[in-house]
Amino acid sequence: LARRVFTNSRERWRQQNVNGAFSELRKLIPTHPPDKKLSKNEILRLAVKYINFLVTLLNDQAQDKNRDSAEDESSTTGLDSNKRNRIFKSFVPGTSITVCNNRCQTFPRR
Repeated sequence: LARRVFTNSRERWRQQNVNGAFSELRKLIPTHPPDKKLSKNEILRLAVKYINFLVTLLNDQAQDKNRDSAEDESSTTGLDSNKRNRIFKSFVPGTSITVCNNRCQTFPRR
C-alpha cells in the first residue's frame, strides 16, 4: 500500500511538471485571441510552426541585410512587410505582424 501511494504521488508530481512546461510553452505562442485554449497537441504543433516562422524570418532578414549592405543601409526591418505578413498569416490566421527593433508584435487584422 505504501509503495502504491508513493508511486501515485510521484506520478502526480511528474504530471504537474509536464503540465507546467506546457503552460510555459503556451505563453510563448502567439494566437488570436491571445487567451485561446489549446490542447497539448495544438501547443506542440503551433510551437513547431512558430519556430519555423522565426527561422524563416531570421533567414530572410539575413539575406536582405546582406543584399542591402551591398546597395544601401536604409532597410531597418530586413524583410518587406507583405512577405512577412504572408508568412505569418500561414502561422496565425487572422493576424498581421510588425517587426520593430528585431521584435515581433502581432495584431488582429481589421
